[in-house]
Amino acid sequence: MFGQQPCRYATCELATTLSVLGGSVVDVTYSGIDVLVRLDDPQAAEFREVEVPEPRDGEALLRVQRFALTANNVTYAAAGYELGYWKFFPGPEGWGRVPVWGFAEVVASASDSAAVGDRLYGYWPMSTFATIAPTGRRGSRLIDTTEHRRDLPALYNAYLPAGTENAQREEVECLLRPLFGTAWLIADALAHEGYRGASSVLISSASAKTAAATAWCLSTLPDRPRIIGLTSSRNAEYVAGLDGYDEVLTYDDFATAPVATPVTFVDIAGSAAIRRSVHERFGPELVWSMIVGATHWQDPAGFTGQADLPGPTPEMFFAPSQLELRTRELGKQALFEAMGSAQTAFIEVFAESAQLVRVTSPAAVVDAWTGLAGGTSLGAASIVAAW
Repeated sequence: MFGQQPCRYATCELATTLSVLGGSVVDVTYSGIDVLVRLDDPQAAEFREVEVPEPRDGEALLRVQRFALTANNVTYAAAGYELGYWKFFPGPEGWGRVPVWGFAEVVASASDSAAVGDRLYGYWPMSTFATIAPTGRRGSRLIDTTEHRRDLPALYNAYLPAGTENAQREEVECLLRPLFGTAWLIADALAHEGYRGASSVLISSASAKTAAATAWCLSTLPDRPRIIGLTSSRNAEYVAGLDGYDEVLTYDDFATAPVATPVTFVDIAGSAAIRRSVHERFGPELVWSMIVGATHWQDPAGFTGQADLPGPTPEMFFAPSQLELRTRELGKQALFEAMGSAQTAFIEVFAESAQLVRVTSPAAVVDAWTGLAGGTSLGAASIVAAW
């Protein structure tokens, strides 16, 4: 019989009993919650009760315990079609389940790779339950081979053993592990190409955690350009207090503020107006326009180059591609050691400024998501959901 461990919003029910040769076969279903986001409007969200079937041969069912909500997840929704993020956890027609990073525990298993009680870190839906088809040795890195995920980037299909639950540590890891890896790779890509000769690196949506982590990573490198954060007036004070930025400019005063050229632009906002203002101001003095995110999804600039912009054609940065490139060049062990030591140092810095916000009900998760997607969450807020 499959094991299960209930929580407030995830319970096990004996759905049907069929008589077979005088005995009984029990079909187990799990009553859970899906938080759904409109495919055509990332700010529209709701939660629905769902029935989740027991795992089939080769599958494992996990109860999602905690996950982070950051601007990174808003980008997943905004770029759901262009970059395939909606493909990971399909939802009902017109709706999707936004991927999140966090921790989950196996509650039922028909796989040799995962047993009841095992805990994994990885890519989950905003749901109380997730079903995967893990392959690999139990207790090691597992890969989900669910058919619809096989052609998706391997980085997002990997699940790591999590060990004994430690809520405080895991809250920080939920928030930082995925975005710090992206930030480190952005900084590495910039440095690897000598910043293309830039005297300044300008980072939009500077309050976003990926932006802040990128600035911090850049600040630790030798012979680096000046690092300038571009943000809203209401987040300017917060961004100015972060380690990493040499200077902070608001969107309102950017047009006239002095900026050393040439400039490399790291675009995490993804706003058409902001991107155009940067290109028009610097023109030929803009040597690199890197597209990273879409935190300002209401004014989408898109994830492809725009031929009508002055200066260089914007280029999409995709973390899995940079990870594969640097793994080949440096070797997996050397690369992961460098990223790991940097992450450990950044966590100490992050802890000094973080304002942790915990949400523990489906309605609170929906509210947190709509605030994040709508841009009303303050940059200092660090949101962790725990069912």
